[in-house]
Amino acid sequence: MKNINLLIKSAGLTALALVCVNTAQAENNVFKTPYYLAPFGSYLHPGGDTHGFDGWGVGGALGKVINEHFNVEARGFWQNYSNDLCCGGETDVYGATIDGQYYFTRNTFSPYVVAGLGGMITDFKSPAVNGNGHSFIFEAGAGSTFQITENILVRGDVRYRLNTLPNEVNDAGVLNGLVVNLGLVVNLGDL
Repeated sequence: MKNINLLIKSAGLTALALVCVNTAQAENNVFKTPYYLAPFGSYLHPGGDTHGFDGWGVGGALGKVINEHFNVEARGFWQNYSNDLCCGGETDVYGATIDGQYYFTRNTFSPYVVAGLGGMITDFKSPAVNGNGHSFIFEAGAGSTFQITENILVRGDVRYRLNTLPNEVNDAGVLNGLVVNLGLVVNLGDL
């Protein structure tokens, strides 16, 4: 829990510093070229009923800027964390979501909120227990982009994930977790 608090505080201080340095910069060009790629790395903090410990992952998205305030993107991801299911083991989760993002402003520093809906496969392995399950996931969170060149942005967000993994797989009902993503947005132009 100390690591999560430290991570959240660090992210908040970084965001504050970026805002102070770039309060009145030129308009971000991301919505002038509507298509983009967004590779990212993830830190995952699974909820208590997952029997899991913090983990890491990677993913990518193909997105389209709809207008000055809205983006939509298709994302895929893979994440891994250790579990304590009977003698210890590992859990892999992989899946995809369709995300909608609402940007409050499009400047060098551009905050947004995000909501996503998708599916996920949870594959857990330990010396005594192996299994997998398919589920729907819902994600909601907030983040921001920061323009570093004309065609590249740094992007980070924090999301709450709700996972509907069936009871016969997890014995717990609906699961939850915290996902922190950090990556790039690379403009592709009009394709």
